[in-house]
Amino acid sequence: MVMGSSTGDDDDGVGRETGKMERPKDRDDVGQRDGADGYEDGDGVRTTTASMSMEEGDSAGGDSARRHVFDPSRDDASGYATLQVMQFNVLADALAANDSFASAYYGEDDEDDDDDDDANQRERRLYNLNFAKSRGADLIRAITTGDASSSPDVVCAQEVDHYYDWFEPELRKHGYAGIFKEDQWSPCSRKFGGAPDGVAIFYKLDKLELVGSHAPGTPRARKDDPMFDAGKTLMARFRMKQQRGRSLLNVNTTVGSLIGGLIRNPAKPVFSGADLQEVVVVNTHLESAKTVDGIITRLEQTKELCRHLNAFATNLCVDVDNVQIILAGDLNATPNEACVVHLRGRGMRSAYEDISSTLQVDEKAVNTFTTWKTRTGLFKTGEVKHTIDYILYSAHRGSKVVSVAKLPDEKDIPSETGLPTFGFPSDHLPIQARIAIPLRRR
Repeated sequence: MVMGSSTGDDDDGVGRETGKMERPKDRDDVGQRDGADGYEDGDGVRTTTASMSMEEGDSAGGDSARRHVFDPSRDDASGYATLQVMQFNVLADALAANDSFASAYYGEDDEDDDDDDDANQRERRLYNLNFAKSRGADLIRAITTGDASSSPDVVCAQEVDHYYDWFEPELRKHGYAGIFKEDQWSPCSRKFGGAPDGVAIFYKLDKLELVGSHAPGTPRARKDDPMFDAGKTLMARFRMKQQRGRSLLNVNTTVGSLIGGLIRNPAKPVFSGADLQEVVVVNTHLESAKTVDGIITRLEQTKELCRHLNAFATNLCVDVDNVQIILAGDLNATPNEACVVHLRGRGMRSAYEDISSTLQVDEKAVNTFTTWKTRTGLFKTGEVKHTIDYILYSAHRGSKVVSVAKLPDEKDIPSETGLPTFGFPSDHLPIQARIAIPLRRR
């Protein structure tokens, strides 16, 4: 093979409505390949600063920027291009409006921010989840990071229920295009009467060309049909750019010479060549139930996802033996759960785990948790803090992780009850990794 559910409940109920935004052939593993001379990336692979969280009122790129954790042994640009990948569950607006978080509240659209009564004073100590008031803009800042050197080339986002009226038009201003798959059984629409949420892949137009996409198991007659359920999953096939007028990378090429070449010889990217390196990006959001049945469902969803991925890449990619795979998503599974183990067994490796093991540091030094929240309502209750979001890449095909964004720990979170809160507009953290992609032999 090439690489080795729906979340939420479907109970009936009536919730707070959220309106439109007003803009403020299957095969077994093909195996590892060696790097080869190819097209220049020009980014370099040195560590940069990333601002994936902001204090209240700070703009991205401020004093709260955090260092990437960097593996110097992998700082070799020859035969590689790099992709900066972000994984981010953005917390659907309809779910934020109808859930209850100890760290935040959902203010009404017509609420007067200058009202000084005691209730409003208490609420202003909490983060306002109202998407139209500020959270939508906070999410865009978190995604774009405010720094061109650390902004992602590819973003895999889940729980997107403002794709057309917010995320797509706003990210287009930053040079991104996107594709979206809505959830056929979205609780945002079925339970709360809002727009359906789903998964989206955004990509930099000057970095990648979209040449194909696939949404497995859509539509299907039953939500829980194991023959068709691959979770909320969207796959995209990209070609990486070639720089016109620049020499191919070779073993003597240095990062400095690449940057110098960019300054001396600026060039527009060239797309649509059949010989360009292909990358398949998979965005997935698996079953959320933290039960034995949930564990079984996530494993079955993962197997179905892999089956679709094999068929997608094998039948459509120009050079299936050299296509690289990046899978990012909210798996709703901790690192040792069966679905994650299954992906590792198919040759995929977690960027954060890989950096930790290579540098021989405790993974908690770079990844303490990806979600931490305390719920107080009827939807779900209690505190949860764990790692369930991942960026995985096809190490068995020669890709390697160069750096990851160091995630905050408890002392970096303004609220003692977790997310979402000021500087962290979702109940999940955005995670980010720079992946070095071996370029295709010509």
